[in-house]
Amino acid sequence: MTAAASARPTRERRPLSLWIVTVALPLIVWGAAVAVQLAWLPSLPDPVAIHWGSGTGPDGFAPAWVSVALTAGLGVGLTGMFAAFVGIGPGPVPTSTHKLLAVMSLGVSLFVGSIVTASLGIQLGLDDARDAADIDGWMPLAFALGAVAAGIAWFALPKAVHAEDAATPARPLELAPGERSAWIATVRMPTSVVAIVVSAIGLTIVMMSFVVAVTDGAAWPLFLVPVLLLVLCGLGLVWRVRVDATGLTVRSLPFGWPRRRIRAADIASVSVAHVDPTSQFGGWGWRWAPGGGTGVITRAGEGILVVTRDDRRFTVSVDDAATAAALLAAYSA
Repeated sequence: MTAAASARPTRERRPLSLWIVTVALPLIVWGAAVAVQLAWLPSLPDPVAIHWGSGTGPDGFAPAWVSVALTAGLGVGLTGMFAAFVGIGPGPVPTSTHKLLAVMSLGVSLFVGSIVTASLGIQLGLDDARDAADIDGWMPLAFALGAVAAGIAWFALPKAVHAEDAATPARPLELAPGERSAWIATVRMPTSVVAIVVSAIGLTIVMMSFVVAVTDGAAWPLFLVPVLLLVLCGLGLVWRVRVDATGLTVRSLPFGWPRRRIRAADIASVSVAHVDPTSQFGGWGWRWAPGGGTGVITRAGEGILVVTRDDRRFTVSVDDAATAAALLAAYSA
């Protein structure tokens, strides 16, 4: 009666070029930054400036080794995180998300590594870090370096594949004349994912506390980061999915926002697709993936893939996706 859910895709080997951009090149960049900083240590003031106010000069200070340790820690942590996201998940590779994560790994390594290294370079030979020049001029240069490298890497990587290539088109559900049906489901983020996210936010709070402590409170605005993460996490935990004669509605509970509404008349096709949060969307919650559109992703497994008449894609992971997709296909036919 309905289209069968698509079989779970098998895991495919990642291209070597993907690992080079995600891991090898970033580690070379981070390693070079650490090596340069270590070589500069004897010529740096103690403490060094690690934070600059807006047009007021340095206003945060710490021992010189803090910058070196921060660079090394970020290098290992960020590269490992990007590698984990690129490496897990079944299905065809590389997707646009794989490529985005890979070039982000390279771009971030160049941007952050350059900024931290430059912040020490402008303090070489100074007796007092308070005499250091402003760091603002290095920001656009570091950003441009990371962006250019990321852009080159994007085009050097293999062409991306798309999730809908492996999706199963939904067969419209047979409805009697005048019959009206609705399909409603509540989807939740798995407890394991919530635990990982909360743990990551907790680790962020610990790291921010350390930075605030060594800067004598000058970096306190960094605490806004975990607060924002907690709010975003709360908005993406539980969703209500509804399919009826008007189309598809997906909204966050209990506040009803964020919300996505797709009218039946605007739908070009409906499919059942296997959803992998990390390899296709880079995570959970309300997501965007280059080439894959937007989606509400709460777990791995089957989901509904909708393509609108203006070629926009929306994916929502749900149980019994075949039934929901068949009903939506019937109303959008």
